[in-house]
Amino acid sequence: MTRAQVILGPILNPRPDGEVEFSADGAIACDNAGTIDYVGPAAGLPPALATGRLSRRTSHLLLPPFVDAHIHIPQHPIRGHFMDVVGANPEHGRLLAGLNRNVFPAEARCADRAVAEQVVADFAADTLAKGVVGGAAYMTVHAEATDVALSRLHPFWRVGLVLMEMNCPDYLRVDPASVIAEMESLADQFGERFIVTDRFAVAVGSDLRRRAARLAWDRDLMTQTHLNEQVREKQFVERTLYPDYASYTDVYRQDGLLDATAIVAHCIHMTEAEMGMLAPRQPFVAHCPTSNALLCSGIMPLDRIAGHGLEYAICTDVGASPTTSMLAEMAQFLKVHAGRSGAATPSEALFRATLAPALKLGIETGRFAIGAPLSFIEVRADGAPFAFADDAIRRGLLEMTRDHERGNYQAALDALQQGTLDCGSSLNLLEADVRDTARRLDDKVISVTLAGEEIWRRKV
Repeated sequence: MTRAQVILGPILNPRPDGEVEFSADGAIACDNAGTIDYVGPAAGLPPALATGRLSRRTSHLLLPPFVDAHIHIPQHPIRGHFMDVVGANPEHGRLLAGLNRNVFPAEARCADRAVAEQVVADFAADTLAKGVVGGAAYMTVHAEATDVALSRLHPFWRVGLVLMEMNCPDYLRVDPASVIAEMESLADQFGERFIVTDRFAVAVGSDLRRRAARLAWDRDLMTQTHLNEQVREKQFVERTLYPDYASYTDVYRQDGLLDATAIVAHCIHMTEAEMGMLAPRQPFVAHCPTSNALLCSGIMPLDRIAGHGLEYAICTDVGASPTTSMLAEMAQFLKVHAGRSGAATPSEALFRATLAPALKLGIETGRFAIGAPLSFIEVRADGAPFAFADDAIRRGLLEMTRDHERGNYQAALDALQQGTLDCGSSLNLLEADVRDTARRLDDKVISVTLAGEEIWRRKV
């Protein structure tokens, strides 16, 4: 049950313009309905809003909950093991090899409802413990498993039934004759929380994609897919599967997948012509710096994405990442773009992990504003007081210094960007750093509050 209260402590508040306001000694007050009626410096809190209200003070950082706009629920049990027993340079690239060796068998297990229920329960508990309260997720090709995910997860989660009909194991191929009806049924039941999910152009043909895109348009549903993640994937799509299309992006453009509000993951190997195709349609780019490093995919061209006016969010892409921690993903974002983009600031990282995806997905979190529900996470922040937002984010949330952003992995990241990374010893250096960061940041979230009610607290 919610009640009028005042929370005192250091506050990080993302703004729609991408900046982050920081109140070192701040206050947030809410009424009995859990609605914010004050946010700002504690000294400015009107006495009338403090009188008779439950009040508590914390020395830890208060910020909006995280939103992950690109994550795979059935891969949660194998997070960090996407590439197990896969060689450094498989014939068709690391992405397709990892999918076939580890990911597809894991997804197939969700055909069993009991397995799907356990996977979803574990996913829900783990993401909440990382301060992630919603986002956009892929389930599997199984309608029943997708129903389980949508039924069990918080309404802030959008989930899709995954379309695959070719270049995948027989046991994961949807029946084009019946899958549209399954999607319609899920859309009838869950409305906008159901997201039309074309896995990628490798696995879905134009006829099925066009039918799915029409469903999204008719029902006003979002779509999600992957685009230009790896060079060999791009070549396979453009040279073998769709030689009559101008590019990988043109496949989605002509087939209508971009006509709805779309989330396109990765967008690493984009030509200028492809950027020009995306710009007028304004899809939302899911940027997954950890996944892009560990799969040897490359580095998303952050400045080019921004230069074309494309919005993006920082996402984990679990299971390619070993953790659902958005803090770890924010840290990787700063490391990957250090010296490569002046836009990669701590404040930008927080904005792209909270308010940016919340706005795109229509989730009522992301910032503290008068009249909005009081939803926040409390993150452990030890050490000296913080001077400003970037300082609080870098040192308090991420436990980093500028030297961490320019660590001994930068030569490997340069090679990753240039497409010359040795997916052996050099990749091991990147992976060791990612896993160390995950271990360091995984338990930072102390509590989660939604609409004035604390729904989770870490056991001491």
